[in-house]
Amino acid sequence: MVIGTALAVLLTGCVAGESPEPAASAPIAPSSSPEDESEPSPLLPVYPDGYTIDNVQAETERVAVRITGLVAVAGLLGQDTYSQEVENTEREGSYWGVLNTITLEPDVEAEIQAASVAADLADAGWLLVDGAQSPSDYAVALTSSEDPERAWFLVLGADLSVPGESVVTVRLSSPPLP
Repeated sequence: MVIGTALAVLLTGCVAGESPEPAASAPIAPSSSPEDESEPSPLLPVYPDGYTIDNVQAETERVAVRITGLVAVAGLLGQDTYSQEVENTEREGSYWGVLNTITLEPDVEAEIQAASVAADLADAGWLLVDGAQSPSDYAVALTSSEDPERAWFLVLGADLSVPGESVVTVRLSSPPLP
């Protein structure tokens, strides 16, 4: 329930325009977890010592840059990034949210890019929460931890609604801010 609430907050907090809601479908199966867990993956957030807004902002932005870097750059046309504190609409408090909107060449398939990034993140240790696909949208939700008070939440998306346009979105939110 907490993950669902946090996911709903993430989807409504940092947005750059309206996207249709994905239709419900079977979840997308994650890949296996990393073999060597002694070294944390640079794709996973690290809950900072001295949990402050500045530390959370820095870690959320670091991870967002790493995740966005997994999208193929060969077809990159543009990228918009928004990073801000977001009020939680479901409960008291706020979180740090980063939204990256990546525009690719029309021949680059956004859905394949988003699915590839999701598979890489699952390999790095992210946990699948949910996934959905419709003719106009692809989305997969992941979490960095089973502990909702220490977890970052991520929604990867591909807007398939406009033929000839290829857009991938990366929406990342931190655990609740202090």
